[in-house]
Amino acid sequence: MASEDETLQWFCGANSTNFFDFEWDVDGTLHNSCFVNLVDACVHLFFLVVASVVLVVIGCCSSLRHFKSRTLLVYPGHDLRHVIFIVAFIVLLAWIGEGILTDVTRSGPTRPHLYIPPSLAILSCIVSAIYYHYAEYWRRPALAWLLILYWVLALGSKILVLINLVHDEATGVDILRFDVTVLLIIVYCFFFAIEVNLIRAKVLQCCHNESEVEVPGDLQKTDLTFTHRYSSLFTRMTFNWLNWLFALGYKRPLEMEDLGSMSDEHSAGYQYKIFLQAYRKEKERAAKKNVIPSLFRTQCNAYGRSFFHAGALLLISVFFGVIGPLGIGVVISYATEVYYGTGDDKDDVTDMSSYVTVYEFFGNGFVMVIVIFLSVSLKSFTFQYGFYIMIMKSIHFRTSLQCHVYEKSIRLASWTITGGERTMGQITNHMSVDALSVHFWYVFAHQMWLVPTQVVLLLILLYSKLGYSALIGASVFVVTTPIQMMVGTAMSKAQRQILKYADERLKKCNELLQGIKLLKLYGWEELFCAAIEVVRKTEIRKMLNYGGLMAATIIITMATPAIMTLISFSVYSSVSPTPLTPDITFSALALFQQLVMPLVMFPMTIGFTVNAVVSLSRLQKFFVASEVEENDDGRAPLSSVDIDSTVEISAQEDLPESGDKEKLNLIDQEDADLIDDDDADTAKLLSKEVKPYGSFEQETSLMNSQLAWSSSASAATVPDDLAITIRNGSYTWDIKDPVPVLSNINLDVPVGKLTMIVGLVGSGKSSLLSAMLGEMTTVSGTVQFNRRKNTVAYGGQKAWLQNASLRDNILFGESYDHQRYQEIINACALQPDIDILPGGDKTEIGEKGINLSGGQKQRVSIARAMYSKADVIMLDDPLSALDVHVGGQVMAEGIKRFLFREERTVILVTHQLQHIQNADKVVVMEGGKIIRQGDLNDIATNDPELYASWQRTLTVLSESEQESESEAETADVERQTLMRQISAKKEADDIAVKAGATIIEEEERERGSVSWRIYMSYVKAAKVPLFGIGLLLIILRVTAQTFTNFWLSRWSESGANFSGNISQEELDDDLNYWISGYAALSVTYIFLLAVSSTWLIVTLIFAARRLYKTLLRNVVHLPLRFFDTTPVGRILNRFSNDTQILDMRLWQTLQGLLDVSFATIAAIIVNAIVTPLFLLLFIPVFIGYAILQNYYINTSRELQRLDSITKSPVFAHFSESLGGLSTIRGYRVEQRFRGRLIHKIGYNNLAFIYLQVANRWVAVRLDICGSLIVLVSGMATLITSAVGGLEPSLVGLALSYALQISGLLNFLIRQVADCEMQMNAVERVSHYSNIENETYEGTLNPSSEWPVDGDVSYQDVSVRYAADLDPVLTDITLKFKAGEKIGICGRTGSGKSSLALSLFRMIDTYKGRVCIDGIDISHVPLLTLRKRLAIIPQDPILFTGTIRFNLDPEGTKDDKELWEALEIAQLKSTVMELDKQLGSEISEGGENFSVGQRQLFCLARAFLRKARILVMDEATASIDMKTDAILQNVVATAFQDMTVLTIAHRVSTILDSDTILVLSEGEVVEYDTPENLLKNEDGIFASLVKGNK
Repeated sequence: MASEDETLQWFCGANSTNFFDFEWDVDGTLHNSCFVNLVDACVHLFFLVVASVVLVVIGCCSSLRHFKSRTLLVYPGHDLRHVIFIVAFIVLLAWIGEGILTDVTRSGPTRPHLYIPPSLAILSCIVSAIYYHYAEYWRRPALAWLLILYWVLALGSKILVLINLVHDEATGVDILRFDVTVLLIIVYCFFFAIEVNLIRAKVLQCCHNESEVEVPGDLQKTDLTFTHRYSSLFTRMTFNWLNWLFALGYKRPLEMEDLGSMSDEHSAGYQYKIFLQAYRKEKERAAKKNVIPSLFRTQCNAYGRSFFHAGALLLISVFFGVIGPLGIGVVISYATEVYYGTGDDKDDVTDMSSYVTVYEFFGNGFVMVIVIFLSVSLKSFTFQYGFYIMIMKSIHFRTSLQCHVYEKSIRLASWTITGGERTMGQITNHMSVDALSVHFWYVFAHQMWLVPTQVVLLLILLYSKLGYSALIGASVFVVTTPIQMMVGTAMSKAQRQILKYADERLKKCNELLQGIKLLKLYGWEELFCAAIEVVRKTEIRKMLNYGGLMAATIIITMATPAIMTLISFSVYSSVSPTPLTPDITFSALALFQQLVMPLVMFPMTIGFTVNAVVSLSRLQKFFVASEVEENDDGRAPLSSVDIDSTVEISAQEDLPESGDKEKLNLIDQEDADLIDDDDADTAKLLSKEVKPYGSFEQETSLMNSQLAWSSSASAATVPDDLAITIRNGSYTWDIKDPVPVLSNINLDVPVGKLTMIVGLVGSGKSSLLSAMLGEMTTVSGTVQFNRRKNTVAYGGQKAWLQNASLRDNILFGESYDHQRYQEIINACALQPDIDILPGGDKTEIGEKGINLSGGQKQRVSIARAMYSKADVIMLDDPLSALDVHVGGQVMAEGIKRFLFREERTVILVTHQLQHIQNADKVVVMEGGKIIRQGDLNDIATNDPELYASWQRTLTVLSESEQESESEAETADVERQTLMRQISAKKEADDIAVKAGATIIEEEERERGSVSWRIYMSYVKAAKVPLFGIGLLLIILRVTAQTFTNFWLSRWSESGANFSGNISQEELDDDLNYWISGYAALSVTYIFLLAVSSTWLIVTLIFAARRLYKTLLRNVVHLPLRFFDTTPVGRILNRFSNDTQILDMRLWQTLQGLLDVSFATIAAIIVNAIVTPLFLLLFIPVFIGYAILQNYYINTSRELQRLDSITKSPVFAHFSESLGGLSTIRGYRVEQRFRGRLIHKIGYNNLAFIYLQVANRWVAVRLDICGSLIVLVSGMATLITSAVGGLEPSLVGLALSYALQISGLLNFLIRQVADCEMQMNAVERVSHYSNIENETYEGTLNPSSEWPVDGDVSYQDVSVRYAADLDPVLTDITLKFKAGEKIGICGRTGSGKSSLALSLFRMIDTYKGRVCIDGIDISHVPLLTLRKRLAIIPQDPILFTGTIRFNLDPEGTKDDKELWEALEIAQLKSTVMELDKQLGSEISEGGENFSVGQRQLFCLARAFLRKARILVMDEATASIDMKTDAILQNVVATAFQDMTVLTIAHRVSTILDSDTILVLSEGEVVEYDTPENLLKNEDGIFASLVKGNK
């Protein structure tokens, strides 16, 4: 041994380098610890050198030096290898620490052999990880031969070390070196086994069945950026693969094109496929048990494995989480030993051959600080990755539910929506609210069992520290938990009430915005605004209740740990023989603080669970709701989802063009060559074609089902000369209604002919078409289509358009044929309209065709039906919205020439009897029955009286209604309106006509951070003094909490200094002093907590109330021009989404932000006070945090905005589809619409998933910052304690605050980002609140009888729609006498409507004046003016409520007057038949009345006004001729004494006028009696009439 000591002095304990003089025997080698350690070091050094050389040579001297890829195709055992690497790294760190401690604490010279081998081993471990990474990255599995050699050598060297330890009898479990050696042997065995498997699979290809492996489909995408699946475990755990996004987001605002594409496993189609497979299995189980299929079971079957993996990771994070609080006690005990010098006598092991024990190692304060650092870091990695899995699966589940809601909606029975069983709002809620509720529950589902587990674990640990005192303190749980449950239940109830009133408010807001023009014309905007404010007042009251409950939750949550610590420490001090020392105090305090988060999470999770149970129940019922009948009627059945199909959906319009993006070149040809034949295990799922999973076959499934139906032997056949037959048909909407809407229907529709359906309003014409389409419930009978000609195109009575270009609306998925398309455009008189549009037919026409008139929409709908190649065209009264000229053109060129040329069958519902001579067959409906059918000769023979009445009507039409070809009045009015809309977009220079333009201005997308002025506007809304008081209260509360902890520190320090030489009385006095002080400070803290929380919540709720009130009042007073150029949905978004953020989210976020900000500042201040050195070490961490915050917030802000932007099209497409179910099903294009929805959801998920992963990215890094702060704080306090004599209690105080900082920083950065995003709602609301509105005040209040006569004069009047637009009326001077009937006509853009609107001051009269009875209307208060005039608008608008309310919203008329008005409007008998008569409810939009009946209600409403001046905008287009003739006579009598201005859409309405006014280009060109104007044969008016002769 002496010889050995001399020869190995340098390595073993001296500075000699003489190495070779020793004996090669057992004692000199195996039994020599220094020699064994030398061999061990050489093994690691060998690998370090060789591996480094190999990496440098291959990386610099081969073709691989040019290889670049973001992706990694991992080898078998990859994840297990990385987990073992982490274990190995920690074990090697412990080995290094053990070596250093053994060397430091044992007597004798320093011995490098104790810590040099583990140092080389940990470097080798790191290099091996890098080496393996490049083996995968370069696709060179043969590099594993070096690894397998290294693991064999390392294993051998550790066996030598173990033999040496056995010889030295250092083999106990308490000997750390022995434990480390055994663990490393196990680790190296695992590494060896993994390497052998890799060599087998990738090099030798043994037992490898896959003969050929292609590049996975994902990696063939040039724009794949979501590379999580194709990254190493370390990269996945730290989310480093997302670094590129933050670097880009920091440089500039992100766009959707920057996000590239997702891997296919996250596509909406693939996830829906998985869901459907699980749901169909669940349906089979449920059918056997006769129960509703369970969505909970479905998700378990679909995502159960991932759910379990996430739960395991989260549980592991819980165990890592308790190491920190326990470690604090160890650190303080060590500091106590150092400070008081009590630990010197404990170290009685001084023999050099002895090693550090486990107790000694983990009892060292510096070691424990590192352990705490590692545990906090590992907790972050496991928790965040488990949370990531839950988030991804929750998104998958939500996506699947949304897809299935849409799928169900497509097949939903019509009556389910129109009959009120389920409103469109409820179904939309299934898509949004219910799916989101399930999403939030899924994210936090594991907390239902993790929270109790965590609480039990913490209580056990507290019991180990404080004994029964901890359990007595924990008894507070017994009291607070039921209270929290009750508060949580009350909050759920309050939230439901808030939602109920919010829905009611939104419904009223929607009605107000939809009917804003009518409300302004009638002066009712204040009335409807007041009704909204009444609902809002109740909503605010419920919100205050909710806010109070939220304050109670905060108080209970935050006060419970304080009360628990007070009780526990007080009881412990009173009954325990051991004084309260710093190590017990702060370890217990940290454990108590760990209880805060479970207390917060549990009620929240219960709330999520309750909401999810309700939502899942609603969804389960919805998924089994009644569907449309699927009878074999000769048509193809509705297509269903084919889960086995992998054909890509063709609806790609929402995805960015690949050519517009920077190509990322993830796998080029050279990369592909690197992929060998052994990638089956990673490429099996995603190989072959580059097509998203779960996308649905466009034609195959439809064709298969069509063939299946066609082969049905029992199906009835239809003769070749017939298109449709109905036999003994009786149909109803509601299956529960015993009285059929249609009865005894027998009808044959001839092939290639025009069949017209006519009848009075409400006779069942539209229902007959619906019965043919299969939309009604069959009571009896059959509908059969000719199987050879069975495709249908359908145009509803209310034209349904998509939010797409005009061309796309016409093509409707068909390929573009220019010649055919242009012919149809001309036939439908659409070319002049297209010429007006800024982008021609590629102009986006807005949601629901918002910027097109009813006639224009109908012509687009007709063009769509014509362009389709359907065999049967069904049109439900489209001609009612067209003037006679255009209607005639559509009939002549569209139906008679184009459609008949193609031998297509046309079924037309109409009131326009002038076209009846074109019909090959006429069907007359009355009372839900066919009373006559046949051609005109058959009708004349069988019902001469009916035929005679038609002849009389046709005679009147031929004389007075038809316009000349030189003027299409209605179409011109529509085009004039369209020109006004797009003129707002013109600047000084002409707008370049470009494809893809839009009439409606695109909503501005905010970029960059929110201005400080927005924050100030919010503070002003909250009232600056009140907000300032709230801030002061929070500061006082945090200060009180800090003083409480300082008091606890002093209390525990007095326990550490406890001397047994004092009397019991002095001991009691001392205890009372500390307990009473701690109790007083705790009570002060709880009081300030209660006051500050309540004060701030109430203050901010009232701020939301003031902001909403300002918004509402300003919007209703905005000029009509604003509503013409702004989509209703955009305005409604301010009242819905933005208001919901102000009402329910912003105040919670802001309160959380203020709380966590001051708590973080307090934690830093405490550490700085305790250890000034902390500030020096904290500065680099703070700088890193600041950089991280900037990186995160810039990117997160843009991702949230992209998420919001891409979310809207999902719900827009959904609501759009709900509005056009009959059309979609009629055309049988549900497959295409389903595909579009899946793409839109996938596009939104792209932004949403990146946002969620970005949150995990920053959370991991913030946790690392937090763990570094713990490390810095721990090291600083220990160094200060050792050098400067820092008291142990202050060490504990600093560490307990440092442990909190990790969570606080994470919460802080999220709150900052959320607050900034939510402040955008304040920004948007403030914008709409500050737009200049109409001038409502007046300088003159006329008498209550004004106008007495109804005399109107225009004096040199010029009018424009906006200050930046050209005038539409120029220098108009006119005088209308009292009681005079004036007909107004003119060519396109002449200013007819503008003249009428100027009378109501709806547009800007910037020059001249308009007088009524000699009073300048500009001096009259606006509401007074509008309430004294009356108008019958062209578009009939009814509001939800009773018939009485719709006729007289102000409630100033008695029932007698109401019945009189209804009688004049020919509605008295209709209303009397209703159960509640005047009290009968009108549904949303008046859908329970026909369009014609709605127009009649508007006429009755105008009559009730009893105004002296009436404006009539042709309002009888949808009324049958018989009713119209009666009305003309009645109106002539009822309005005899009024001054009536009639805007002429049909010449017949003004021929009987006293005076005719002809306008041209905003000027008066003719103004005289009809007789005098007709004498001037060259005049404009005469030309209108002359063309009909």
